[in-house]
Amino acid sequence: MTPEEFLIAAIAIVGGLGFAGFLFWNIFSLIKQWINRKGGNSQLDPQFFRALAEFKKNTERKLATLEAKVAELEEERYRVEDGEHESMGDIEIEEEEIRSSRKEDRDNNSNLRNMLNE
Repeated sequence: MTPEEFLIAAIAIVGGLGFAGFLFWNIFSLIKQWINRKGGNSQLDPQFFRALAEFKKNTERKLATLEAKVAELEEERYRVEDGEHESMGDIEIEEEEIRSSRKEDRDNNSNLRNMLNE
């Protein structure tokens, strides 16, 4: 290969790579512009931030009230449970006749419900 041919090949390679880089750069910049245009206005309105801050304050206030109510309910439940353990009465045991009659009543009621549903 003569030095003239080598010089022409080197210039062609460098020129081709430069041209390909230029094309890729333009294609990517066009895609970026298209995405930015599709995204709409990228600047947010300050009114949006004020509304967001107000929503956050309201939500935190509501959460604080709910937490206070839940804490009160838990305290009441513990107080009620403590009182029940101290004053437990006698355990009454039903006789078998009473249990069987109640079971028959339940069966009769369920049969009546089934007939009404049909």
